[in-house]
Amino acid sequence: MATYIHKHKDLFLVFLGSIILCLIGSGAYPIYILDEAKNAEAAREMLSKTEFIVPTFNNILRTDKPPLHYYFMMLGYKIFGIGAFGARFFSGIFGALTILTSYFYIAKFASKHLARVFTILCWSSIFFIQEFHLAVPDPYLIFFISIGLWLFFDFFNTKSKTALWFMYVAFALGTLTKGPVAVALPGLICLLFLISKKKLNLKELLSYKPLIGLSILLVISLPWYIAVHIETAGAWTKGFFLDHNLNRFGSKMEGHGGIFLITWAFVLLGLMPFSFFVFYAFKHAYTLRKENTLLLFSTIVSIVFIVFFSISGTKLPNYTMPCYPFLALTIATTLKDVYQSGKKNNHITTVIILITILAIALPIASKFALLQDKTLKTVSNVAYWLIPTSVITSIGAYFYFYNKLKKAFLTIAIGWIIIAPILFLAIYPQLTTQNPVEKAQSLIKNKKHIVAYKRFDAAFPINFQKTFKIIKTQEEITSFFNQFPNGYLLTNDRKISPLENRSDIYKFFEGKALFESHTTRIYKKKTNK
Repeated sequence: MATYIHKHKDLFLVFLGSIILCLIGSGAYPIYILDEAKNAEAAREMLSKTEFIVPTFNNILRTDKPPLHYYFMMLGYKIFGIGAFGARFFSGIFGALTILTSYFYIAKFASKHLARVFTILCWSSIFFIQEFHLAVPDPYLIFFISIGLWLFFDFFNTKSKTALWFMYVAFALGTLTKGPVAVALPGLICLLFLISKKKLNLKELLSYKPLIGLSILLVISLPWYIAVHIETAGAWTKGFFLDHNLNRFGSKMEGHGGIFLITWAFVLLGLMPFSFFVFYAFKHAYTLRKENTLLLFSTIVSIVFIVFFSISGTKLPNYTMPCYPFLALTIATTLKDVYQSGKKNNHITTVIILITILAIALPIASKFALLQDKTLKTVSNVAYWLIPTSVITSIGAYFYFYNKLKKAFLTIAIGWIIIAPILFLAIYPQLTTQNPVEKAQSLIKNKKHIVAYKRFDAAFPINFQKTFKIIKTQEEITSFFNQFPNGYLLTNDRKISPLENRSDIYKFFEGKALFESHTTRIYKKKTNK
């Protein structure tokens, strides 16, 4: 065993570092954002009912996503208990596996040196690492799409049947994670890559055994889709394929839209700080397209994802993340070539200056932003935790201007890598103490008798570990408080006059949601003294 570990020590170190960064602090703060709350609660409800087919949120059919991530969350709950860590645990595992498998294939088809640069770049990309701290389907999708594409590239070069069969398995599991996008975009990428290599011919296509591949996809993914269609009389199928696929692409949903440049902004944010090299990296990749097949492949993957979601009606930061391992490789190739050549240029210098300014501005801007929010004003000093990143990045810039390029890039990376433990162990735990759901938990004594008026913060069910009856009329409010005089009525409905004008109830609690516009209000029945 010791000999095996020593032989593969690079892989063990990459996995160890990745698992630490992707899991650190995952249970240190509660689930409070909308997407996490709905996904984590759906998994809790499925577990409580021993249900494996029909997902629900607050006992209402949830058509947003297929079930694979729910299954892993359910397993997380069984191992660690129902809570934030159980919901997020396998997200962290799949994050570490994404970085590990990418390292393996980069080392296999390029070099260990480049694979190490790639790994450091991923570790320093705080928003990419943060995605693996979320109880959402994206960490799983990122892994299955990235490993599927690596396996495609492996088969293209080696004709390994094992790689081919596992490629189809990966895409099938991706389909059970987020639907047809897990096959459609990788399929387009593979075709464009074959065209770029002048390999798009019948013989080459048949070598991929498409009929067997389709059979693998259908055998793995189709049974659940059929079962949920039957169980819900087609309601899940209609909601998922029409609303959450066609409509999301064709139009803006839930306010998440904008011009195509927003997608590029998300990419720059997602792989920050080294993402600012992306345009220079694409230019560099273009010059090497004929001699570096791996770089060509990674660039095609990146561009397809970015362009596709630039023209999509709905735009969200997580949509392009399955291409991040390949975009990180494209950028890592450029960084490695720059410091190995020892030659600076105006573009690289400008980016280094930009990253340094950003690092220095980080604690200042964070402090200012927190002061603008009345809810978070009292904990605004957490912004000072970001000062070490400012200092270390500035040291990296100093090395750069004294022509110590390798040391400069490594120092800057360290400055941003340390944000992960700071964010997940110090900043988020303090910020979330101001979360209204967290505050309400400590105030509400009897959690049995609670109802919601029209709408409520989605984080209540998973944190209270219960579903809530929703009432919509004044008569139902009267009936509830007559039956449960010590009960609680919660809402975040913006039209509060019907409640404020009532003489029989009073506002027991009020708290604004973190980083969102809605406000939670809780009412109780007035007592005669």
